[in-house]
Amino acid sequence: MANWMGHSSTDVLREHYHYIFEGAEQRGRAAIATMLTLGVDDPTERAEVA
Repeated sequence: MANWMGHSSTDVLREHYHYIFEGAEQRGRAAIATMLTLGVDDPTERAEVA
């Protein structure tokens, strides 16, 4: 990835993009937990009011 993006090493890549990965594990776990929770509606769908 670092080479593909033109960085000399993974250390350089990590220095530039560290903010993207901060909290990624917690966000991923929360997203999976939300998807696996029974009865949770899709937040992208809007209920129509009759």
